[in-house]
Amino acid sequence: MTIELESQAAAAEETKLMAASAAHLKTSAALRVLALAASLAAAVVVATNRQDRWGITVTFRMFAVWEAFVGINLAFAAYSALTAIFVRRLVSKHWLHHADQLAVNLQAASTAGAGAVGSVAMWGNQPSGWFAVCRLYSLYCDRGAVSLALAFVSFAALGVATTLSRFPRAPPPTPASSR
Repeated sequence: MTIELESQAAAAEETKLMAASAAHLKTSAALRVLALAASLAAAVVVATNRQDRWGITVTFRMFAVWEAFVGINLAFAAYSALTAIFVRRLVSKHWLHHADQLAVNLQAASTAGAGAVGSVAMWGNQPSGWFAVCRLYSLYCDRGAVSLALAFVSFAALGVATTLSRFPRAPPPTPASSR
């Protein structure tokens, strides 16, 4: 009985070690660093984006969706940094995949919301009487588009890392008792 329990414990240890190869850890960490850099850059681009025209200054503070975009991108960058630093310890945790999914979904929602507002600013909406303001504030809109592209890169990078956290590269070995 004792020998069987010890062999099961040894098999469980082997499973942890084999499920996360060095290449798997490096890939996951690199994707998380890419997500960190892209989301931080997206937040900085939006937070510093401003344009003056005819005495009217347009900044991200004028739109609640852009404020949320900056806040979520900063939180996403912090999450990506922490998980990249501690990826070796976290890779064996079952909750990492769920936390990754939550972060990716928040990033997708903030990017979609900011993209919707950007779409109305770019092309307007005739039935509601909203005019395309990007003709007047093209620099502001171009920087907003760059930040949306950066946010999408961060979303895609952590999305792939999320897949890696759910499906390890090497399958765990079968326990000795089931052979």
